[in-house]
Formats: sequence, structure tokens, C-alpha cells
Amino acid sequence: MKKFGIWIVIGLVILPIFALGQVSANKESSLTPSEQMDKLFDFWNRLDQPGFAVVVVKEGQVVYQKVFGLACQEHGVAMTPNSLFNTATLAQTFVGQAFAMLENQGKLTLADDVRKLIPEVPDFGTPIKLRHLLYHSSGLRDWLPVLQLTGRDKEEVTLGTVLKIIKDQKQLIFPPGERSQYSSTNYDLLAEAIKRATGKPFSDWAWENIFKPLKMTRTQFRDNYRSVFDDQAFSYNFTRSEYLRGIDNLSLTGSHSLFASIADLAKWLIYIETGKASGPDIFSKIFAAGKLDSGRGSAFGYGLRIGNNSGRRQVSQAGDWAGSGANLVYFPDQKFGCAVLANWDYTSVNGFIPAIIDIYLPAAAAPPMKVNPLAPAKKSVKVRPAVLDQYAGDYRLGPRQVFTISRSGDQLYLSFSGQKFGLTALSETEFLLDFAGAQITFQKDKEGKIHQFVWKQDGTEQIAPKVLLVKPTPQELKEFSGSYFNEELNLRFGVEVRGDGLVLIPPEQSEVRLSSDEKDQFASGARLFPMIVFRRDAQNRLTGFIIDSDPIRDLIFKKK
Repeated sequence: MKKFGIWIVIGLVILPIFALGQVSANKESSLTPSEQMDKLFDFWNRLDQPGFAVVVVKEGQVVYQKVFGLACQEHGVAMTPNSLFNTATLAQTFVGQAFAMLENQGKLTLADDVRKLIPEVPDFGTPIKLRHLLYHSSGLRDWLPVLQLTGRDKEEVTLGTVLKIIKDQKQLIFPPGERSQYSSTNYDLLAEAIKRATGKPFSDWAWENIFKPLKMTRTQFRDNYRSVFDDQAFSYNFTRSEYLRGIDNLSLTGSHSLFASIADLAKWLIYIETGKASGPDIFSKIFAAGKLDSGRGSAFGYGLRIGNNSGRRQVSQAGDWAGSGANLVYFPDQKFGCAVLANWDYTSVNGFIPAIIDIYLPAAAAPPMKVNPLAPAKKSVKVRPAVLDQYAGDYRLGPRQVFTISRSGDQLYLSFSGQKFGLTALSETEFLLDFAGAQITFQKDKEGKIHQFVWKQDGTEQIAPKVLLVKPTPQELKEFSGSYFNEELNLRFGVEVRGDGLVLIPPEQSEVRLSSDEKDQFASGARLFPMIVFRRDAQNRLTGFIIDSDPIRDLIFKKK
């Protein structure tokens, strides 16, 4: 849910830019889709930097396919349709397909206990089924943030590495099947389960049963990070002064380590509509959202995210690794799909996809509206200033994602990051943010005080609790200074007062500056440490902290 809040914020910040883009797009409406695509990628059509490849398939036919930039920056080797990209988490799409195929053959079932196939997985007291791995609902910790926390993310990562992290996990983050939470660990175990069920390394099974039959002759899973491929698009990281070769240390197959060309992905997208080798219902199964134990739908299917885009059913998978990025999207009902593969983290892979969709699947145009300048644009009501004043304050959508509600006259406003937007009152508690089509409903607690609002947009809801931001003095900050230890990770952090703020000192990593937030909470700009939340006992003594990030929120660092 927090990711949804972040996207709301991004939408607000880029609105003026987006509006300009829409004007530009309208001016280019006379161009063919291919011409619009060429114009979209015009800046990138050069041979002095790393690049990317793109393919668009509609109704079983390739309607656009091009490559841009260099596969090898050092030697000036141009990209080709057969250049081999590291496709990051796109690997999970094919693990999901493999599972569906074996399920149809009766060799695996959703109800299989993972310990039946991989007994090295500890008994956590509640069985973890293969469906829990498939739908990211196992409660197992993601290995990547653990390695990042401990400073071991640049070392070689193997299945043994992942199993060690699982064995060290004291308890599941949540009961299996209770909710969905992404974890790369799930698909590494799933690939290993397939290996043990079939008696073949997963990379070999996928080649023999998926890639070879589809003539995807360039595509393969990599088992050893030192393996060398012909015509590889090497991965690069962006800096202002130089190109850096991406550090790819994975000798691990499942969640990552799929290498594919854009020409091969085109074959797979075509196969969705034209192929029958995997069984007539294979893709209807893959494209369906999983179920949690409560019966609620999951955001994940068989290696794909299941969602909705402008009222259209959409399945997708996207990710990045070591400088490379990949994004694949398919609309089953429109028989339309596209993919972008890049070998440079400066490339806007995720930004290209919405633009491509808009070119080939534009949203239905709204009927023209007659505007009467003397009439209100929206049906609204008057709300007394005394009532509006109850809503004033700060509301959190996520770490460092705080909206401010304020009143001026008889108008309520929402502010974020220096931008201020008027809200239209629909009732005493309901307000509309017109341009976003979002409705805000303020809610009271048992004492009758406003304690949160509910944001409703595109059929999705998110709760934003009201928060009270504080600014501790340097003297008050001294209480937080000290050493903090986590037994599971055998990891110690330091916290020190620097000037008027705190600094978090991780082992073998750069110090992280912390900014005060709510009481006992400190935010940072570091992706790994979005929010540090300190804990107290019944006597109000500081006992430790947690890192407020889904994959590691349950890890408690105790003060020593």
C-alpha cells in the first residue's frame, strides 16, 4: 500500500510536466504509431552511450522493434536485436510459466509443502506451500536487503547464501497466506523446487521445455556469475563523471539471472496468442491473480503482477539489477504487449512503458464538456471554517511522504513539496482533488477527533494517519546515541549526535544522516533506511529501534 502513496506524490509533482507532454502528444496525433515511437526515442538514437531495445506486439504480430545505443561501451559495440540483456526479475515470469506447465502435468501442485521438496527450509510451525512462494505470500525474508544491511551485497550470491538467510530467520514476517509482500527468496526456492521435482537444473529444464521449443535460442538462465555470453549487452551504472560497470554477482537462478534478447522476447509475446504447445489454458492460468488464505486476491500471479490500467486487465513484470533494467507488459483482452530491455540504469525503462501504451492503446477520449464560466465546475457544498480547522495538520502516506492540510478562508488546501492544491468540498467530511480524480474522506477516532483520512483513487484506497512532527533539541537527541545490535543478523549499528541531528553508522557502509520526524522517529534519504523508529519500554526507557521498511520491519536492533 505504501507504494501507492508514493505514486500519488509523484503524480502531484510531475503534473505540470505531464500536462506539457499531453499538449505535445496532441500536436503529434497525425504521426503514425511507428513515427511517434521514433520520436519518443529520438534522444537515445546515438552510438556514444549504453542503450536499450524495445519491441511492441499486437494481435500476434510485431508492429515495432528497434535497438539503440551500445552493447559494450568500452569497445564501441552497437546493440543488435540479438544482444543479450540481463533481464533482472523478468526471470520470475518464466519460473511462473514453468510451474504452470508442471502443474498441468501433475508433477507439482499449489498445495505442495516446500519442505517436502527442500527439507533444508526450517519448520516455522506453519507449512509454507508452493502457492505461498508463487504469490509472494510466504513470510520469508527477502535476501537482498539482508545482504545490503550486512554489507555483503557485493559478494557472490548462491542458493546456499539464500538458505543460510532463511535458516537464520527467527520467525516468519507474517503467517503464510496472510498477505502478499515481494521477496526474491520465494522464486529462488520455487526454481529449486522445480529442479528437485524434475531431476534437472532449472536452467536446463527451462531451455528444453520453454526456450528451445519457441526457438528463443539466445535466451538462457545463468547459474554462474562468471559465465561468458556472446553478444552480451554489458550492464553500466550512471555517474556524472564516468561509466561504471555494474556489479553482477548472482550465481543464483529463479528470482533473477535470466539473459534474453529483445528478438526472443518478441517470440514469447507472439506465442501468447499463437502457441498451443504448453496447453490451451496455460496463459489463462498464468494471467490470473492468486488467492490469499482469506480468499482475497493477491497482487501477484504466476511470476507476474496482476493489475488494471485504465479499466483494462494488465499483467506485468519489471525490475533492475547491476545497472540493467527490464519491463514487460501485456494486455490479454487487447492482445497487446511490449517490452523494454536496457543495459544502463540512466535509461527510463519504466518511463517508456506508459508512453508506448499511450501510443498504441490510447485511453478513450472523454466527450467534450460545455463549460459555463458563471457556474461552478464541480458540485460543492459550503463547510464552516470551524469544521475545516479540525482537518488542518500533517498526514502520512509513507516514510518522507507527508501531506499538509490547511485552511484559508472557507477553502481547504492540500500541500506537498512546495505545491498547494485546492480541495472541493462534497460534504463536511468528503473532499475532491479535482485534477487527480481523488477523493479524501476525513475520519474521527472514538474520542471524536480527526485521526486520519482515506484517499480513494481509481478503485484503490489508502489510509493516511494524522501525525505530529517534532524537532528534538541536541540535548534530547543524546538519549538516542549508542550501540544497537540485532542477533539474527549478528549486526551492530551505531547512532551518534552530530550538530542538531542524528547519524546512523552501519558497518562497512557510509554514515546516514537522520532527520527528525514524529516522536522517536527519524527519516533519511537512504533507500535502505527510509525511517528509523525507536522503541521504549513501559518505563519510557529507550530499548532499541526498527527500520520501517517492509522486508526488514520485524528486525529489532536492541540498545546495548
